[in-house]
Amino acid sequence: MARQWSEGHSTSILCIGASPGSDGLLASGSEGGEVAVWSQDGTIIGRLVLPGEEDSTSVVFSPAAPGHFYVSHGDKVSLLDPRNLKSPVEEFGGAAEEEINALALNETGSALAVADDSGAVRVLELPGGKVCRTLRRHTNICSSVAFRPHRPNNLLSAGLDMQVMLWGLQKTRPLWIVNLQDAADEEDSHQRHPGQLFNPPLVHCVSVASCWKHPGLRGRRWAGPSDADRQRI
Repeated sequence: MARQWSEGHSTSILCIGASPGSDGLLASGSEGGEVAVWSQDGTIIGRLVLPGEEDSTSVVFSPAAPGHFYVSHGDKVSLLDPRNLKSPVEEFGGAAEEEINALALNETGSALAVADDSGAVRVLELPGGKVCRTLRRHTNICSSVAFRPHRPNNLLSAGLDMQVMLWGLQKTRPLWIVNLQDAADEEDSHQRHPGQLFNPPLVHCVSVASCWKHPGLRGRRWAGPSDADRQRI
């Protein structure tokens, strides 16, 4: 049965993340830098407002440090410990060039990917937060990133340029690119009627199944790249 949790935020909620551990914790972020931590039954464990009061746009729990989680706000990323939410454990200033839209951690907790409004993806080494890669190929806002399961050096990015890219972190150019506008034009060309308008296939969120066969995109159904797409660089 669905339940409604309330009183955690005074502003619009922008993101939520769940702990992979047995503690069942959830963390949510909202406008104005608010962050709340919840138990699995909806009880509020703690709340804080991040320095600068910039919108909390993404939350991701660490697989390497149980209970710890990262929150993006403005162009910064803060590491928080739900046992002590008075202030961040660590803050990575200038983690991005512009406002951050999404965070992703690889399975080992050794790399944090940061997607921002400039279209760039920065990869930070953990611990420490040193930028080890800056990936530039998107021509518009990069809205989402996700690491490939069982491949901690493979990263997917997607954005408002209607492109999905697979990166190998050893290099700074994508392994393959899929342009969803091209795919949409090819798929719908025989179905369209003169004067009919369609929304462009902007990508707002990307996720990857554990078997890797079917990456999922919020905004358009997609079952992975064709052989021709894999050859496009």
